[in-house]
Amino acid sequence: MPKLSWSGTVRPDLPLPHLFLFPGMGGYDPDFCRLGALCAKEAKAAVIIYPHWTELLRRPDFNLEALVSLAAAQIVACSPVGPILLAGYSFGGIVAFAVAQRMRGLGLVVGFLGLLDIEARPGNDDATGATRPAMTRAQELVGFLAAVRRGEGAGRMAYVVSRRLVSPRWKPLLRLYSRIPRWTLPGKFGNYLDRDLLFWHFRPLLRQWAAVRDAASPIDAASFLFRTTQHDAALPDHLGWASLCRRLMVVRLPGTHLSLVGACLPQLGAAFRQAIGDAQASVQNAEQGPDFSAAGSPDLVGVAAHRC
Repeated sequence: MPKLSWSGTVRPDLPLPHLFLFPGMGGYDPDFCRLGALCAKEAKAAVIIYPHWTELLRRPDFNLEALVSLAAAQIVACSPVGPILLAGYSFGGIVAFAVAQRMRGLGLVVGFLGLLDIEARPGNDDATGATRPAMTRAQELVGFLAAVRRGEGAGRMAYVVSRRLVSPRWKPLLRLYSRIPRWTLPGKFGNYLDRDLLFWHFRPLLRQWAAVRDAASPIDAASFLFRTTQHDAALPDHLGWASLCRRLMVVRLPGTHLSLVGACLPQLGAAFRQAIGDAQASVQNAEQGPDFSAAGSPDLVGVAAHRC
């Protein structure tokens, strides 16, 4: 396999590139957005803003194409100069990839694509619309008690409440709540509830991605998959992205999907900065970049383990 040689540097005589961060399904995530601050010496970061769930409640026709168009418009509005950098966490990685495809038609060059712990075929993205069996009340209670013991009771309760509110039976109450979005709720529960309600509105977009994924044109930008070990062991290291990213490097990181942008953020930040430096060096032809000649083949994708 090709060996990854990171430079971790950006030429000081050139302006900093623009880095656009795509959050996960819950929208704005302060932990993930800290990644932009960690890369302040390498790039000027901006966070892509998703619609609030109250807006999506009034737009039942909102789809993946509309989300990509919204994100692309935010990028164009920044008037970026030179190759741009895109990075998405979880579901945001799928949106970032779709936006990277769109950029060529808008006259912009993508010099870096960061995919943060997302599978090309994530669970629950079945194009047929199949879903997992609903949990019973007893299973919900057990899960809630376990979350309370972990100190995550507010988040778990918000998940359960949001799932109830988006059901047909409780939809009238959801519409009532949407008219008073500034209603103060205890602790972090309100923030969690807003995130989870957006999650349920975005979930159908995964099925839309599944319907177009296999026909998607691969991109040529230097692409880095930052992945944890919290994936099915039967999956390849590239998590299915090899056929979609011709120049793909896989970076293994410690932790879980959630801790990647939490407790393990320093490790992610270090690996991310080095990857940006390497991608920039490749674009600028200032030094020899990693050998991507074999990328695109599921068996020959570069893999590097990063430890701090």
